[in-house]
Amino acid sequence: MGRVLGAQVIVQPGTLVMLALLAYVFASASGETTARTLSIGALLAVALMGSVLLHEIAHAIAARSFDRAVTEIVLTLWGGHTSFESSKMTPTVNGVTAAAGPAMNLLIAGLAGVTMAVTDMGGVGGAVVAYLAWANLLLAAFNLLPGIPMDGGRVLESIVWAVTRNRHRGTVVAAWGGRVVALGVVVYAIAAPLLRGNRPSLTAVLVAVLVFSILWPAASAALAFSSTMLRRDGIDVSGIMRVAVAVPYTASVQEALAAADSAGAQEVVVLGADAAAAGRFPVDLAQAVPESARVTTSLQSVTTPVPRGAEIAADAASDIMIPALRQWWGRTDVWVVRDGDAIVGIVRLVDVVAALK
Repeated sequence: MGRVLGAQVIVQPGTLVMLALLAYVFASASGETTARTLSIGALLAVALMGSVLLHEIAHAIAARSFDRAVTEIVLTLWGGHTSFESSKMTPTVNGVTAAAGPAMNLLIAGLAGVTMAVTDMGGVGGAVVAYLAWANLLLAAFNLLPGIPMDGGRVLESIVWAVTRNRHRGTVVAAWGGRVVALGVVVYAIAAPLLRGNRPSLTAVLVAVLVFSILWPAASAALAFSSTMLRRDGIDVSGIMRVAVAVPYTASVQEALAAADSAGAQEVVVLGADAAAAGRFPVDLAQAVPESARVTTSLQSVTTPVPRGAEIAADAASDIMIPALRQWWGRTDVWVVRDGDAIVGIVRLVDVVAALK
């Protein structure tokens, strides 16, 4: 639908469906559905979607103020979203950009309220302006709820992020906030009428369940991702490696077992003619060779090849280990661990995956 601040403005087909539904709901609220009430309903629906668009444009303005390229402003069935460059994100950029949307709704509500007070507007125009004030207050209040995926959840995430210096910890807190909000919407729809001595409205309950079905999965997905990332941040090579000892390829099984026993190693790394790691095997595999045959059995019978270069430093943290896992995925199931020039261990793929679960 064109560009704003360099970003494409995209209206998904679901937005048109929502416009039609809102127009009908607004029109039928008066008790009768006529051409006039449908026209007013359509006007109110467009005003609401216009408010959502301005909400998203406010996100774009905030992102641009931090020199972030904005790529898309999208209106969807349930609202909208704004896509912008998120590399090297900070708590300030994240929080301010999120807060800009509800701030725009509050501004619209304030302007609508001032317009009503100054002009004493009546008729259809007055009804639309009054609706704009009410709808934008509601949009701001809902979006400021402290839970993902609402903007208030991103603000909460940024606050916890700034305090703990860990974005994923902030996301976990905000995601739990989103789950609480999702449950709270359903509980309120049922409990509030009961406390007043009334029966819960079927429409209100259905709307609450619909909102729950949107909020809960989004919060749960963010929680699962950041919980995994927190576990990732807590692992390093030294914590999950298996102690290994290096022996030359010319050694026998007996000599390899003696070296492993002396070093207290669980794994043996076999060195090639150039002293580079060429293979490995677990100690218990070599112990399966009959004792009488260990002196004459070469390491070739128990060794699994290791690709040249599949090595990692003993002090490597997850920010190095995870990219290494991606780089070597499907090519090897182990990495040789070096502490300087010395080979000190083996990291197995299965151990890395288990630590991330």
